[in-house]
Formats: sequence, structure tokens, C-alpha cells
Amino acid sequence: MKKLLSILLCSFMVLSMSACSNGGNGGQSTTSGPVQISLTLWDEVQAPVIQKNIDKFNELHDGEIVATIEQVPWSNYWQKLDASLESGESADVMWMNTYLPKYVEGGVLKPLDEFIQAESYNLTQYVDARVQAFNYEGTQYCLPKGLDAVYVALNTEIFTKYNVELPKEGWTWDDMRTIAGQLRDAIEAAGGTEYPIVMELDAQPSFVNFFEQNGAVYLSEDGKKTGVAEPAGIDTIQQMVDLMDQKMMAPYTVLSETKGTDLFVSGQGAIVFIGSWKASVLDTSSLGQNGAIQLIPMPSMAVNNKSVLGGLGYAIASQTKHPEEAWELIKYLTRAEAMSVEAQNSIDFPANFEAQKEYVKSFKNIDAQVIADVTKTGFPYPTNGNFEWNTFVNDAIAMALSGQQPVEQALKDGAAKAQAVLDQLN
Repeated sequence: MKKLLSILLCSFMVLSMSACSNGGNGGQSTTSGPVQISLTLWDEVQAPVIQKNIDKFNELHDGEIVATIEQVPWSNYWQKLDASLESGESADVMWMNTYLPKYVEGGVLKPLDEFIQAESYNLTQYVDARVQAFNYEGTQYCLPKGLDAVYVALNTEIFTKYNVELPKEGWTWDDMRTIAGQLRDAIEAAGGTEYPIVMELDAQPSFVNFFEQNGAVYLSEDGKKTGVAEPAGIDTIQQMVDLMDQKMMAPYTVLSETKGTDLFVSGQGAIVFIGSWKASVLDTSSLGQNGAIQLIPMPSMAVNNKSVLGGLGYAIASQTKHPEEAWELIKYLTRAEAMSVEAQNSIDFPANFEAQKEYVKSFKNIDAQVIADVTKTGFPYPTNGNFEWNTFVNDAIAMALSGQQPVEQALKDGAAKAQAVLDQLN
């Protein structure tokens, strides 16, 4: 009897120990299991496609890492990010843009150099201008995701209708003025309503490019000075005003009320300066479906025809408890395989060279190879992470374009206010 009790007691102890080791939670220990990491982003259109890449990442790291997405609307993204960083409860990985310097200086982004150097990670797989855009004072803080470039689209139906020859790659602003003048005269003679040139007057698809192309300085490389009121800057905006005054471009009253892209796809513009983020609009438009859109790089001004390159990157929060796993995630999301998924769905133009061919193939009605070619000589969007100073500059440019002030006066007034802000920052 004693022997039987002893056996039963031992069995009970073994079972008890087994139950304790299982933690009472379905067999998974509370101290084991995959590492949980999160990614925060703002675009509800991109989120479902990126989720496909997250699912693949989780599959590749089954039992080791589980990544999840939190999509926060743009209107709340930066406020929520700031609040979460202060509370110490931020996502491990986050989207980052031109606000990078602000968050670097706030100490909330983890430098990536130690990871890059440890495995000799190849940054040449990305467009260099996007790598440099996320390098702050010699330290890399993001791997680039995608990029935005600016180019020109031509409505070939209008050129044919008015018997004007299409421009050719390598054209200049002088060539553009000649062509626009021919279109203007032919349109007026026929009683037409189209505009030779339209554009969106936001900084990125227009004048930030033109300052660079004309040898002017929107913002110095060290982020301490704006040169928009220098002679080259004044000349840049004056050339835009002259296009309007000479009826080669739609007037400010039109362009301030209706986006240049909308005018173009509705058949009201022959030439449009446009960003790659609108490429799908061109491709799916009736104009595009009719095969009436031709893409071409921008014309050269006094110095070059380079496009400003914007775009997003993936950053790691400095306070993450799982830096190695976060590094694995951002490597995966920016590799050719993952970026090809984004490209095939036309949600972003990849910064990864190898994936760009998939983006080009994703369009049916436009030659997106032009966009890819433009990125090869692009330059990073000029920023220092502060956007108070350029509000003064952009407002001054609007005053000049609208004719409310002479160009030189408007730019000098705006530049003085902007420089005062920059001086305080430095």
C-alpha cells in the first residue's frame, strides 16, 4: 500500500511540474515565443500591400518574429508619433520623411551604422540620392523605401490638333518657350480653350526643381541659408511669371483653383510638369487609354534639368527593445523582392534599383521608364527638418506668381522672414 501511494505521489509531482512548465496558457511559456515588433505608417492605400510583405516576413521568421502594422492617418501621424515617443510606447519601426532631422536631434531614431557595418550591408542597391536624404551629419538613420520624381507629360492629341512638333529629350526652357508660343498662337487662331503649359504650383512639382536647375539655392546644404532672393532665385520665379504673362502657361487664377494634373487629363493642357505620385492618374485616364500621353524629362534651365527626389524611409525607434529584429524587418521591406510587390501594385516607385523594372511594367498606357531614368540624376529634397522658414518663402512665391507683388520685392520680403527663422535655429 505504501509503495502504491509512493508511486501515485511521484506521478502527481511529475504532472504538476509539467503543468507549471506549460504556464497554463495553451502550452506556450510566458517568457518564450516569437518577438513581437510593430510598424507604424500613415497611408491606408499602401497598408494592404505592405501587409502582404509583412505576412511573408512573418512566414520567413516563423516562431522567431511576428511583425504587425498600425496605420495612423496622416492628419494624426506625427502627433501620435510624438506622444508615443514621449511615453516610451512607440512602434519599433516607423515611416520617416523630410522631418528626419527633427527626430534625429530629438534622439528618437536609432542610428543604423552599426548594423550596416557589421554585415557590410549594400546601400548601393538603392538610389543614392534617397540614401543621402536619410543620412544626417554622416550617420544613416533610414533605409529608403520609395521615391518621387518630377517629369513632363505631353498631350499628343493637342500637338497633333494644332500641328506643333513634340519636344525631344534634351530640350531647354528656350525650346519650351518656342513650342508654347506656337501652341498659344495656334490655339488662339482656332478659338480653342487649351493652355500650352499647366503645372501644380506646390513646391515639389515646380519651383524647387527650377531653383536647382537655374543655379539658385532654395536651402543651403547645411540648412542654414535660403538663397531664393539672390539673382538666380529671382530670375527663376520671374521666368514662371513671364510664362503666365505671355499666355504660354495657364494663369495663376486657374492654377490656384484647379490642379494642373486635372487640367491636363481633361484635355485642357498640352504640357504638364508632374510628379511620379500622379503616374497612375495619367495611366488610367481616358487620355492615357487613348495612347495620347508621352512622357519626357523636364527641359533644362541655365544649369541642368535635374528632378528633386522625395520619398519615404524606414527608421527604427531608439527605444525599441528589439533592435536586431527591427533591423531584419526594414531590410526585408526594402529588398528587391518586397519592393517589387509594391511596384507591381503601383503604390510606390521603388528606391531599390532592381525592383524599378516591376514598377515600369505595372503601367499599361504610359512609358514609366522615363520616370526611372529621371531618378538617376535627381537630388534630395532640400530640408533641415523645420518647415516654418519655408512657409515664408512659399507664401512669397505665391504673392509673386499671383501678381500681388513684384517678384523681387516678394522674394526679398519672404527671404528676410525665412532667414530670421533659420538664424534662430542655428
